[in-house]
Amino acid sequence: MQTPSFIACWSAHGGVGRTLAVWGVGRVLAARGLRVLLVDLDLEAPGLTRIVATDGEGVVEWAASRGDAQALVERCVAIGEGLRVLPAGRLGADYWDRLDGWAAAERGAAWDGLRRAITGADVADVVLIDAPTGSSRAAERGVRALADRVVLFTALARQHVAGTAELLRRCEDAGLATRVVGSPLAVGEDELRAVREAAARAAGIELSLVIPQHPRAALDERASERGPILAAHVELARGMVLDAGFEVRSILRAIEAAVAEEAWPRVVSLVRVAKVVEPSGESLAATLGWLRGHAGPGAGDPVFALLVEALPADAPVHASFATALHRAGNPLARGFYEKFLAEVPEHADMLGNFAAFLSDVGGEHDLAEAYYERALAADGEDADHRGNFANFLALIRGDRARADACYRETIALAPEDAHHLGNYANFRVGAFADAAGAEALYRRALAIEPDDGNLLGNFARLLFAEGRATEGRELLARALEASEPESALRCELCFYAFAHAPELCPDALPQLLAALSAGVRSPGWDLTANVARARGEGHPQAELVAALATVIADEAPLTVLDAFTRGSA
Repeated sequence: MQTPSFIACWSAHGGVGRTLAVWGVGRVLAARGLRVLLVDLDLEAPGLTRIVATDGEGVVEWAASRGDAQALVERCVAIGEGLRVLPAGRLGADYWDRLDGWAAAERGAAWDGLRRAITGADVADVVLIDAPTGSSRAAERGVRALADRVVLFTALARQHVAGTAELLRRCEDAGLATRVVGSPLAVGEDELRAVREAAARAAGIELSLVIPQHPRAALDERASERGPILAAHVELARGMVLDAGFEVRSILRAIEAAVAEEAWPRVVSLVRVAKVVEPSGESLAATLGWLRGHAGPGAGDPVFALLVEALPADAPVHASFATALHRAGNPLARGFYEKFLAEVPEHADMLGNFAAFLSDVGGEHDLAEAYYERALAADGEDADHRGNFANFLALIRGDRARADACYRETIALAPEDAHHLGNYANFRVGAFADAAGAEALYRRALAIEPDDGNLLGNFARLLFAEGRATEGRELLARALEASEPESALRCELCFYAFAHAPELCPDALPQLLAALSAGVRSPGWDLTANVARARGEGHPQAELVAALATVIADEAPLTVLDAFTRGSA
């Protein structure tokens, strides 16, 4: 259970749009995922109760029955998702009779109990209180008992300024943080408005926000649900959540806690609050990777599916979700790619990423090829797109001629890119057994990135297979220093050490078995030439070398090693 923020909306005089603001801000916050409770405490003039048009019991009946949190929840009216209203009461003759006989001391005790009951009910993140109009001590006692913060609504006529200044002083004496909203202020009376704002400042009143006047609001409350009044309520809602201590860093910490508890609806609620506090969503976008990494098994789908409902549908959001989900291997990425590309159909990077997703995650290779071609049409000078397409043609299509041509085009576009040079070298070895051509490419790549573990290891593989063990050992030693424990690269390097240079890594076999048992693999990695070299040089465990090669390449199950490793420890 979390303690909600209690915010009282108060005014010295009526006619300032206070109740409409409570209603409007409540709807805004609920629409963004906060759990909101609106409390009609203006018992003598229960406007909020009449907006809701309820004939149910409310504050007065709850207090008379000395009810608990559950009794309070039962008297709330649900208005859509996340929004509840606690009305003043059932507005019949009994209501007014009970109100007339309700002593001030009893009301004071009821307000203390009301706050405890609302907190105990755990149905709200924010409680907006429509406080009684006026400067009476009874109204003040209700505000003091219930509120953490106060929003004062005022017009700029002299009586309003004088009354609001009095309420502001009382809030300050009570230690209640307060903001003042000008409402409703007529549009077009700029000269007189400037004079009256100056008079308000002289009285100690600084307007934090202005809600414009709209004549229709006096005739129909629904006029506040659109246009400039709604825009002002949205801005006021943002100000209120900031005032209440909702700031991005604390929200992100709360999201982390909710993810740890797998409380996905709470995650969505907090994401919506973050969007209220920081409309740009920059901090939230940076959190998507964390969410992906920390969502438990099976949790990725519901959390991301819910999050997309919480965020505005725009291209940057779609791109962030597509990227995060793709990295996690989550098939939901497809929908986000499609939505993004519907808005930005010629975005080369996203076309290429979607092509990779379709092939790697979806297995839709024909469609993937079409998207690779679209990416190249959108930006034919991008070496990465062309290099990825070359990898696709080589590894998925097995089209050696087209892949070779595509690799050559890639190198022509980026002759100093070690990554592409290394990929082409691997291809020349596997597709054409072109050891000389591959060696030249590896040397070019290592001249650019001399400490790249993958390049060092792959070149060592070639040298060992060619019987050039002395050169291979030198590269393998450097690669082992650059590799991460339990990585796919480390697994391959331990294989080379076990097969060709055991003195470089005496525990190569235990490391290799531990990695394979943990699920580390290099699918499709061709080690047949190394197996043949090990056999030809009389390796004492040549059959184990051959079995290890098939498991590393994900061509055989781990159990094929049982016959060789049984009894070893």
